[in-house]
Amino acid sequence: MIEIQYYAGLCKCNRKLDTRMVDAREKEKDQKSKVVAWIIYGFCKRCKVVYAQGLFVQEDRPVENRDFIMKWGERVK
Repeated sequence: MIEIQYYAGLCKCNRKLDTRMVDAREKEKDQKSKVVAWIIYGFCKRCKVVYAQGLFVQEDRPVENRDFIMKWGERVK
């Protein structure tokens, strides 16, 4: 495992971010096309702000505690 730390954390308004993961495909609208990357991001519903937290250039879905580690409670700067 490559230990890369991504901080999910808190928004500048002190709310916990809603963390999500989405795939990026060769052909955006074709769900059967090859996955080329995965993006992890946090979203603040109050501020309507998205914080990009990680990018994995691989076909397999990244697994928490194997491919990345999330630490909660740190504020985004």
